[in-house]
Amino acid sequence: MVEDLRHAATAGSDAGPAAPLASKTVQDVEMLRALADPTRLAILSTLMAQRDDLPVLSVKEIAARLGEPQTKLYRHVKQLEAAGLIRVAATRMVSGILEQRYQASQRDLLFDGKFLRAHADDSGAAVTAMIDGFMAGWLAAFGDERLSPEKVQEAERYRVPTMAYCETRVSPARAAEIKDRLQELMALIDDETYEDPEGVLVDVLMGYYAATEPEPS
Repeated sequence: MVEDLRHAATAGSDAGPAAPLASKTVQDVEMLRALADPTRLAILSTLMAQRDDLPVLSVKEIAARLGEPQTKLYRHVKQLEAAGLIRVAATRMVSGILEQRYQASQRDLLFDGKFLRAHADDSGAAVTAMIDGFMAGWLAAFGDERLSPEKVQEAERYRVPTMAYCETRVSPARAAEIKDRLQELMALIDDETYEDPEGVLVDVLMGYYAATEPEPS
């Protein structure tokens, strides 16, 4: 796991009454536990939109975007709110009922490696939820015949899902080069100047580690 893991998402809509934090570092166990569920991550991703225009959405609107039953989301929304990851940004009357509308409390989440290692079980659950959410989306795209290489036009080849996994022995210099290139790609993805509100939503999962050699007997 990288020392600083940045999690951003996309969408766009209303503006809240006060500016959310530019970024928030996860250094609270309850916040970490709130992230340890794919549904809550999906809700947070929906609300952590383009950094210049975070959406303000009701639970009903979030459910519509996620394709989930509205009743399923209330408990998850309340847990995210209790952890300080989202907030009530507006209220309105709908058919005589006061409806709360939510906004992310920050535009980016940062994960400090030292804190994650100090809370290995909770951080492991959060990372597992992130990976599970990614895999669910990847498998759905992989199973979509419209996104098969044979059916996608050349100009839209970026829509074809791809994945690679390898385990190989390389020199320390080559290992350092691999890690440096991955970090360059992370920086490219995280570059705000590349964000396009009208662009294509892409999910990218990257990881790297050097396995510890067993102690000689």
